[in-house]
Amino acid sequence: MNPHIEIESTRGLAGALGGTFWGWEIPTYLFLGGLVAGLMLTVSALAIIRGRDRVTSAMRTGILLTPFLLSLGMGALFLDLSYKTHVFRFYTAFQPASPMSWGSWILLLVVPVQLGLITALPPQWLADSVAALSATQRLVPLAKFCERHLRGLALAGVVTGAALGVYTGVLLSATVARPLWSSGALGALFLASGTSSGVAALMLMEHEHASHSSLARLDVLLIGVEIALLAMWLVGLLGQGPLYREAAATVLAGAYAPAFLGFVVFGGLLVPAALELLALRGKAMTSRSVPALVLVGGFLLRVVVIYAGQTGGFVRA
Repeated sequence: MNPHIEIESTRGLAGALGGTFWGWEIPTYLFLGGLVAGLMLTVSALAIIRGRDRVTSAMRTGILLTPFLLSLGMGALFLDLSYKTHVFRFYTAFQPASPMSWGSWILLLVVPVQLGLITALPPQWLADSVAALSATQRLVPLAKFCERHLRGLALAGVVTGAALGVYTGVLLSATVARPLWSSGALGALFLASGTSSGVAALMLMEHEHASHSSLARLDVLLIGVEIALLAMWLVGLLGQGPLYREAAATVLAGAYAPAFLGFVVFGGLLVPAALELLALRGKAMTSRSVPALVLVGGFLLRVVVIYAGQTGGFVRA
């Protein structure tokens, strides 16, 4: 009999043995987090630039959806936790060197900003419904306060939205044991992708032609930035050692190349950008399917990055 037997069962061991330690929950969480960040950034920035009266009904609905979308994303993250009853421990300490600790507190800060923006910018149907309820009259002073301080709330929305969008990429780039994720470009890439997804979601709901066109121009710009960041990420990997080049090859020529090049780059970026430009020049019809392609591409980007990143590492079984 062996005098000492040690049994270890961790996600790190699963990765070392060639298995995957993150499933569908993480790309779902990262996509919904990025989408919420994009909605907050876009609506907050437009509220600052345009003023409260020119924030459209679609934009108000977009900001109304943010706490629900964030809850879905956090629900997916909760399902991924190995020790679910220990979730409160994220908020018993703050570790400045830990992106996950930063993310936990950013998620906590985002919620009151969302509620303040919803109170200041409610969709008309919601404002009418709340006004019809006598029990909500006590909330009138709070609503007036949020309306008076909309600019401050919007600035907070820009800051917390940007922090949330960057964090989703930094969380991966801090995992240096995975060469595909070991890049400082991921934070900016996920922020640009999340903002583009938020703009695309607003385009799906927007019925005002002028506002839809403004959003389309913004999305074309964001797609251009996203393509540039994708190139920086991959060129950076190809310029490093063999393991980094091998990691880049998984999405450029390996098993994940069809999904990455076909559905993310071509179907989720190049095709929507070309169709949006043609529609802006009056050479194509405006279609809801175009922003839908952007949303699908944004989700698949995270699926590919998460799954392809787990196929390579510095430790081999």
